[in-house]
Amino acid sequence: MEKINSINPATLETVGQTEQTPPEKVKEIVLNAHKAFPQWRGSGLSKRSRIIKEAQQLLLAHKENISRLITLEMGRPINESLVLEVSGAIDIMGYYAKRANKFLDDRRIPLHHMLFKRRKSYMYFEPLGVLGIISPWNWPLLIPMGIIVPALLSGNAVVFKPSEFTPLIGHKIRDLFIEAGVPEHIFQIVQGGATQGKALINAGVEKIFFTGSTGVGHNIFQQCACLLMKNVLEMGGSDPAIVCEDADLDITSSGLIWGGFCNCGQNCNSIEHIYLNEKIQDRLIALLIEKTKQIRSGNGLDNDTDMGPLGNQAQLEKMEDFVKQAQEKGAKVLCGGNRIDKKGYFFEPTLILWDKSIPQPINKEIFGPIVLLTPVKDDDEAIALANHSTFGLASSIWTGSKKRGEKLARRIEAGTVMINDVIVSFGIAEAGWTGIKNSGIGWVHGEKGLDEMVNIKYINRDPQSHTQKLWWFPYTTKMIESMKKGLDLLFSKSISKRIAAIPGVLKSFAGYLFINRKKKDKM
Repeated sequence: MEKINSINPATLETVGQTEQTPPEKVKEIVLNAHKAFPQWRGSGLSKRSRIIKEAQQLLLAHKENISRLITLEMGRPINESLVLEVSGAIDIMGYYAKRANKFLDDRRIPLHHMLFKRRKSYMYFEPLGVLGIISPWNWPLLIPMGIIVPALLSGNAVVFKPSEFTPLIGHKIRDLFIEAGVPEHIFQIVQGGATQGKALINAGVEKIFFTGSTGVGHNIFQQCACLLMKNVLEMGGSDPAIVCEDADLDITSSGLIWGGFCNCGQNCNSIEHIYLNEKIQDRLIALLIEKTKQIRSGNGLDNDTDMGPLGNQAQLEKMEDFVKQAQEKGAKVLCGGNRIDKKGYFFEPTLILWDKSIPQPINKEIFGPIVLLTPVKDDDEAIALANHSTFGLASSIWTGSKKRGEKLARRIEAGTVMINDVIVSFGIAEAGWTGIKNSGIGWVHGEKGLDEMVNIKYINRDPQSHTQKLWWFPYTTKMIESMKKGLDLLFSKSISKRIAAIPGVLKSFAGYLFINRKKKDKM
């Protein structure tokens, strides 16, 4: 069987190997999940919550080893692996396990119409079945955990395909849940690349959850459309930051640097464009250059490393190509812009001054340690440039005014807006995460994320089970006249019309009661 090599992008050494799943076996894996699903669905929410809590404790106990494995496989600094990925995953497990009853209990729907006031009306939540999860390499733990946890908790079976660049973390995630008590066929793993991903979509799952590039997301959407398959797609972004002239420039510059270069810029919600007010451009740009030059690049296993390598060779070549094209268009590299002379896939943290007279590359995701700076005259110009993008994932506003920040946040076109911070909204369990435009379809995290895992069924019960309804056959002239009067009584703006309708409505209602009493007496 063909093997997948996991390569450390900092040293280019092999971290380990795993077996690639033959595409023809994927249907069998999904079939086994379907067979196991009914028993898991019927296992009870309290039992599933206990299992999630046990998996949480296992992750907590192995936090150091798992943080190290994340760093070995995809390169990010060990501090980020622990503080952002492992910590976020532990929190989201506890968040869902603790709130499972609240989120999944029947939700009563009060009815406003006087004809239906006495009815029992509620939403009932039932698992969809077998869910396919296709996850990326840049956040190999937190991204899939934000989907796997609510999927299992709500009673679904999961078939998980991690990225071929981070297969070992994928196996480790499954091991945690199996050790915690999830049945083997309820959580299965498919290892491989695009071929295995396509096979999973065609294998009979009820819904696909994909996180990755917009190009691949479009292909998956088309594949799902042909099958009439539900999907949630969290795709790319070209995320803007708007800096107002009243911002605290020292704090803001530190936040922007972290937001642009955390995880070597390989976040779908990393800052890629900074639109800064012309009044503060000299001071802010000087601070950004100074702080960018202080970033320490190196092996993520070293505790004093700030920025690790890019994830793979293709990413490194993409950065070199972007800088070359930027310079050809007339943009000015302020610092960085080159490959770092080390064995791994290292690239300098880079700031590029991109004047607004040059067409903005707003519809292209950089996804690396390159940030573009564009001075603007005012908030309106910044908003116009930011909203011109075909992406709409995340964004940030930097200002000293609460009122101004919230006003701008409402104007920007994005699924998430942070004011005086960046990126961490994805680690806030309650914060539903979505994209608009070409950045996504559907939700993850929060209560809305869990709703994506279930069929929300509406149930309505009339307690008067022996009552003939007004709107049933046979239709009569008297019925039409009664309904007209009823509509006047309920909805007319004219007080006189409403009063005039009362006798007719009462007469019709009395006749209705009489007919139903006669039917009941005959029973």
